[in-house]
Amino acid sequence: MNIYLDDCAYSKRLKRQLEAAGHQVQTPFEAGISGQPDHIHLRHAAEHGLVLLTYNAADFLDLHDRHPDHAGVLIVYREADLTKNMSYADIVRAIQNLAAADVPVAGHLYVLNHWQW
Repeated sequence: MNIYLDDCAYSKRLKRQLEAAGHQVQTPFEAGISGQPDHIHLRHAAEHGLVLLTYNAADFLDLHDRHPDHAGVLIVYREADLTKNMSYADIVRAIQNLAAADVPVAGHLYVLNHWQW
């Protein structure tokens, strides 16, 4: 999968783990849009055929509804109890599960928390 990590999801460790699992990964820094508003990140990802990965559910749920022409949005919900949060390995595994399910990703939004098994 070709993945774009938005500002809030970017981590060197997550990027490395996704790449080790065979994914192509781009960061806001590499795209030259670090710190830009969320709609800029979604537009960039859409224009480059990248599935956007974010922890920012509220903003991207709204953006997905208003701009459904994108390569896909993957959301990871975070809990107040940090022990319940998905690890980077959990995120990679959930993306692998989603890819293996052969469901359409373009134009869709998926909550990765639901793809853990």
